[in-house]
Amino acid sequence: MPEFIEKIRTLVRYSRPGEEHTHGLVSLSSAAPLHDGPETILERLNAGDRVIPFEAPEGGPVTLVTRLDLAWVAPRPGTDSKLIGPGTFLITRQERVRVRIEDGEALEGVLQMELPEGFNRVSDFMNSPEDFFPLATSDGVYLVNKSRVREIQLFLTSPRPAAA
Repeated sequence: MPEFIEKIRTLVRYSRPGEEHTHGLVSLSSAAPLHDGPETILERLNAGDRVIPFEAPEGGPVTLVTRLDLAWVAPRPGTDSKLIGPGTFLITRQERVRVRIEDGEALEGVLQMELPEGFNRVSDFMNSPEDFFPLATSDGVYLVNKSRVREIQLFLTSPRPAAA
């Protein structure tokens, strides 16, 4: 008989192209595979599962949303940062940007990047393999799906690549 695994449920708002923003509960593992503490929403989104279950608040139905169909996921204000992104995420560069989603929605904020040595541009970060990235806005953190981004406008000129 399968064992029941206790999950941490946290409320988020999410966006899908052509639809109203929706609230739902996402379930996170109480133990992350790569660090101490619980799985984070960012890790859940980047895990590679085809669908993410979202439970309607107040015990409504569960909707299985194709991960690639999500434009962004935003934790509710006040969500513990330990549930949003891993503490092992080392911010090596921050840049103010405007992200335009494919349906025309624009999000403005600070792109917080973890880049390996020798890489320091937004384009380097956007070409990294993770599908979702955090964008800190005045409304809170948005976890944005790279495949749904139409363009990113930089407010400052990006620096030249770091010398090897």
